[in-house]
Amino acid sequence: MMTRLLCTGDVHLGRRPTRLPKGVDPRALGPAEVFRRFVQLALARRVHAAVLTGDVVDAGNRFYEAYAVLQAGVKKLLDGGVPVFAVAGNHDHDVLARLADEVDGFRLLGPGGQWEEATVAGDGGESLRLLGWSFPERHVHTNPLENGFPHVADDGLTVGLLHCDCQAPSSRYAPVGLAELRARPVAAWLLGHIHRPQRLHDGSPLVLYPGSPQGLDPGEPAAHGAWLVEFARGAAPQAELIPLAPLRYERIVVPIDGAADAEGLDRAVFDAVHQQHGAMRGELEAVRWVACRLQLTGRSAIHRDLPALGRRIVSDLQMPLDPAVYFFEKIDFDAARPDLSLDELARSADPVGLLARRLLALERREPAALCESLLRQGREAIERERRSPGYVLLDDSRDPIDDEYVRDTLLGAGFAMLDEFVAQKTEEAAA
Repeated sequence: MMTRLLCTGDVHLGRRPTRLPKGVDPRALGPAEVFRRFVQLALARRVHAAVLTGDVVDAGNRFYEAYAVLQAGVKKLLDGGVPVFAVAGNHDHDVLARLADEVDGFRLLGPGGQWEEATVAGDGGESLRLLGWSFPERHVHTNPLENGFPHVADDGLTVGLLHCDCQAPSSRYAPVGLAELRARPVAAWLLGHIHRPQRLHDGSPLVLYPGSPQGLDPGEPAAHGAWLVEFARGAAPQAELIPLAPLRYERIVVPIDGAADAEGLDRAVFDAVHQQHGAMRGELEAVRWVACRLQLTGRSAIHRDLPALGRRIVSDLQMPLDPAVYFFEKIDFDAARPDLSLDELARSADPVGLLARRLLALERREPAALCESLLRQGREAIERERRSPGYVLLDDSRDPIDDEYVRDTLLGAGFAMLDEFVAQKTEEAAA
């Protein structure tokens, strides 16, 4: 006998996806649309329950269209015979409690930060226990597992629902440890808070972040959707991601070695996109648009022209590849290199030689003292820039400032400067 749950979390109704082409309506590609698809899928698959793991509504726009979409979707599920269970997250700790008061049949588990149990009726009289805890307020610094976690029978038929920050002990969002989750006698943990789908543990128990059903910015790439999780007595739970997102973000590496002009760059981009399309074609049934962030790599004679050529690609180029249209929201040049010999340039005593020697130190990580000094100065400069008011609004403001990030940033800026210096020297020599 089987019990089937359809699970999603972190829908963030009320938000809009970013970096879309001009003329594209974000409402048709955002959380509201993908939540409607979630409802339709739950009804079509005749699941025994729909499960929401928190942050279904975004705190910034919760009482407008977001709440109406949520309420309509939950009512449609209940009218179709699909019970709806949820735990509240840090964004919707008050909104889901309001919905539970207004809609008969919608079950919010664990309001007020107290563990609570519910039962889902499966096939053939089998039943599944849900054990849930909800955020009582926006920030929770304590571990919910240490606050009245109830005794449950170790029979493989209990599922824990929790919005939490796993493996982040200093988090303000209900920090828990993976070992603590695994130690509880449950068949699975269905979690919320992390937007990228990920299995933290595939064994017993299953520990799953279903992620947002729609990626909301380029930091949330790859397939997003809902998870169909099946439970049977005596068997490990089976979990399948069913893609639902109409918009997909992707990062694509584009080798440009040997590209000598704009046509060569276009050809390299086309080849890389076609290769990526083929690799993920089986996941694109629900997708209508693919937002690509290109990372150019390799050496080319057009390195100096890449920013201008990249702006043309971002502003003008779209590639329709059934069933989706690919467009380009950003191009990273940090891994691209000019077709120059650093060793030869480093022999010079002028500014070109000085810059070439520093680039060699970063590339080879030696002399170690010089490399470490450059990384330290680079990190300080990046941190100062990130504290500026305008930077925090950018999508990449959350990228970690580790040594590799600083090194890549310095190499990208340094090679761009080197290309300009060499071009100036060539022009002065020809004058």
